[in-house]
Amino acid sequence: MKAIILTIVILVVVGLAIIIQNIVIRHKGYGIPGKIAVRCSKGHVFRTVWIEGGSFKAIRLGPLTRIQHCPVGNHWSIVHPVKE
Repeated sequence: MKAIILTIVILVVVGLAIIIQNIVIRHKGYGIPGKIAVRCSKGHVFRTVWIEGGSFKAIRLGPLTRIQHCPVGNHWSIVHPVKE
């Protein structure tokens, strides 16, 4: 019983952390979560789905940094969201 309660508490805390992080990032001017514009390290700009707390086609390096394939230059690169 204690393990179930602990699991629920951990899930709630993680969920709240993701929600707070999304609020802070939106307040800074980024359109996260959703389909947003990103810029790769070579300067190419493209749109991608950016969901905080999960990633299927990128390696997460933090809340605003990922390694992802750039379809414009056909290379793997570090990408950052562009402010809307």
